Amino acid sequence: MSHSVKRTNSKNEQFRLVVPADLREVVGKTAWTESLGTTDPVVAAKKRGTLIAHYKALILKLRESNGRQAEVEAVTLLVGSFTRLATLRGSMDAAVAQQLNLLANFVCDSWRGSEEAGQPQWWGDWIVHEPATVIEVVPSIDAEPERDLFRLRAEILEGRGIADGLVYQELATILLRRRVFRPIWFAVSYMCSIEPRLNLDGDAVYDVVAEAYLRQLAEHRFAKWPSNIHAALAPPSQAVTWEPSVPESLRVQSKTAKPTQHQGLLAMPLSEACRYWQEQRRPGASAIAEAKRSVARFVALFGDMAVGDITRDQVIEFRNLVSDIPPQTELAQILAAGRTLRLVIDAAREARRVWEQGGRLGPAPDRLAPGSVKKDVGAISSILGKVQSDIGQGVNVAANIEIAGYSKTRKGQKRPRLPFTSAMMQTLFDSPLFTGCLGKGDAARAKPGPHIYQDELYWCLLFGVVGGPRLGEIGQIALSDIHECDLRRTYGGDVEGRCTYVHITGTGEDQHVKNEASERYVVIHQRLIELGFDAYVARRRTAGNVRLFDLEPDRGGNFVKELSRRLNRYLDRVVTDDPRYVFHSTRHEFTDRADLSQMPTRVANSIKGHANATEGEKYGLVSILHQYFHLANLKVGFIDWPRLIAAAQGSAG
Repeated sequence: MSHSVKRTNSKNEQFRLVVPADLREVVGKTAWTESLGTTDPVVAAKKRGTLIAHYKALILKLRESNGRQAEVEAVTLLVGSFTRLATLRGSMDAAVAQQLNLLANFVCDSWRGSEEAGQPQWWGDWIVHEPATVIEVVPSIDAEPERDLFRLRAEILEGRGIADGLVYQELATILLRRRVFRPIWFAVSYMCSIEPRLNLDGDAVYDVVAEAYLRQLAEHRFAKWPSNIHAALAPPSQAVTWEPSVPESLRVQSKTAKPTQHQGLLAMPLSEACRYWQEQRRPGASAIAEAKRSVARFVALFGDMAVGDITRDQVIEFRNLVSDIPPQTELAQILAAGRTLRLVIDAAREARRVWEQGGRLGPAPDRLAPGSVKKDVGAISSILGKVQSDIGQGVNVAANIEIAGYSKTRKGQKRPRLPFTSAMMQTLFDSPLFTGCLGKGDAARAKPGPHIYQDELYWCLLFGVVGGPRLGEIGQIALSDIHECDLRRTYGGDVEGRCTYVHITGTGEDQHVKNEASERYVVIHQRLIELGFDAYVARRRTAGNVRLFDLEPDRGGNFVKELSRRLNRYLDRVVTDDPRYVFHSTRHEFTDRADLSQMPTRVANSIKGHANATEGEKYGLVSILHQYFHLANLKVGFIDWPRLIAAAQGSAG
């Protein structure tokens, strides 16, 4: 295979190597691709050879790490089998007690060896002699006097319903300390009957599972035991409070949150606190979807903890873990496949480690963008902040946590959003979408033809140039939000004329605003009226529509996610495919041009929905009249308006 392909939009060869099927979930893609950056076949062949060698080595390392991944998966299934057994037995106490009893009986039977083998056995109607079977002694308690003492203590304490498991747990601790794994296969393999996917094939996998099995039994704290049971049974001079001394890194993780000592709002599990935050704050559908996703990830990693028990260290660890999640990771799909989010993150970290140790050849393994990590941590902060605010005490442990690579300033951003240049704006509004396109499909919009389609693509870009709004605000505009104002009757004096404006409140169905400053009036520029905006609104009302545009929400309630992609794809086709220039660049460009047009900052901010800097500027709304006059002076001469108007009026579409 040449591992070389030719792209229609590039003169350079493209390297391509298919990711083996068994590694695609770890890598997060089906093929590695990279431009060879040259038209010279000799240079291309050399670069291709280097990349082939790199990725072949990467495949070997990833497959090696997959062995460790199998161990992690097996332990995860073991934890799940204990949870399932607890459901069957009624509680985790009962599940662990059953396994301790099974293990202890098996080990104690091994101490007897063959001394009882071959003895008469009663089979109901006759006596038979079982054939002698030599049982290998399980290394545990070696001296016979100590074994007798163990049996006596078990006879006194076990099975009495007071401290069941107390003596047998000591045996599990001894086996764990001595790392006795293979001889207890009989007991460990019982868990395969609870979780059929648990595969004990392979010595390395079995040893890890056996260790986790013993650790679960040895460290379980029985809820039904009397408090300080260990101190009560120890001689007075040795009475101490029992605490496990096993390092945290070696413990078997459980998804069940520990009981909390808090009361009231602080005792709410995080999932319940999310619902509380939603009811009290009443955020938009997009914010709710992001918060639910963030909480689901936190619960998958740490359990559904009471909000009062969540520490700042845990939120920081959450940030670090989320930062390494591969893009497009769906938690529901992970759980359906019997895996855990931690397992996916560990695999992604291993892939990045291999890439770094391999000289960073080829593209870096994908990970969540800093902005996405910011949303996850910000959602947790918002929920905890609401609880903390309502109880009137404490601190928000998730507040002000920095996100690597995230910045609101262009200087601090890895890929900042830049304003369009004047030349780019000219290119945009000279393009077929506004002067005549081939058809209604998104690709055909970028090709010259006789049609003009005045829909969301058309009007959104025009809104951007004369107002710089947020796309989310445009997408939720209802026809009932659009009004007409008679300037003379409203303001009197020598003012003449009429204007159309949008009242953005965020109070309608499926509407929201980013902040208080986003609630505002926005006057529609007169040039858009000349292009037929009022006529477009009238047609929509006559047709019985409710919203300005026909946009369907995605499963997260976001009305403009797909619209954003369509707009940015159009910009890629006709202006530039530089990722720093997107629809939001029109907002930055409007800010620069408003300043160039000597528009007061307070007026420009009122049009954009941007918060003002000083307290004095924050009071009251900028009048419709002020917006109308300052928009009339906005420098938009780089657009050939007569050409656009003629195209709209003479369109065949």
